[in-house]
Amino acid sequence: MWVILETESYSFGIGGSRILDEHTCMIYKGKFFPTKKDLKRLVGNFVMRHNFEWKVKRSNKTTLHLVCLMDTCTWKLRAVRIDEATYFQVRSFLNEHTCPLEEIHHRHEQASAIIIGEVVASRLQQHDGRLMRLKDITANMKTMYGIKIVYSKAHQVLDYTFSQTYGTHEETFQLMPSFSYVLE
Repeated sequence: MWVILETESYSFGIGGSRILDEHTCMIYKGKFFPTKKDLKRLVGNFVMRHNFEWKVKRSNKTTLHLVCLMDTCTWKLRAVRIDEATYFQVRSFLNEHTCPLEEIHHRHEQASAIIIGEVVASRLQQHDGRLMRLKDITANMKTMYGIKIVYSKAHQVLDYTFSQTYGTHEETFQLMPSFSYVLE
């Protein structure tokens, strides 16, 4: 049996920004999330950081029940929608693993481009002033989390991070008339 230390009250702070860092993520019993999508995304971030995977035991419009990928493990999270609102509240969170450490999977199916993008967003511009490249993203994920991602996923991560930081191509294109007016 093993426990992730210092995560008894692990809470995900959801502010105006969707970009997360290591210090703003927490979850605990009673925590509210604006949507089910936010809850799943942030739990995916949590498990990626702590090197294990989850699977959905039950999911519908009012309930989300997640368990560890290993059937014998006791880690679980259960959240329910509050009345007719979109908010989800964590009703139970057992953050204790009974699965052996050597059997923890490193595939990280939950490590989507969005979740990885939120992790690398704070390092988009590197110390030497240049922007992060695809090989930087793959190397970063390998050294920091032990996750090997393919080149195409790194490209999706970069696209997502740029769109969150600078806006989408469409939004930027709509600004062109105002830029040309300023130049005249």
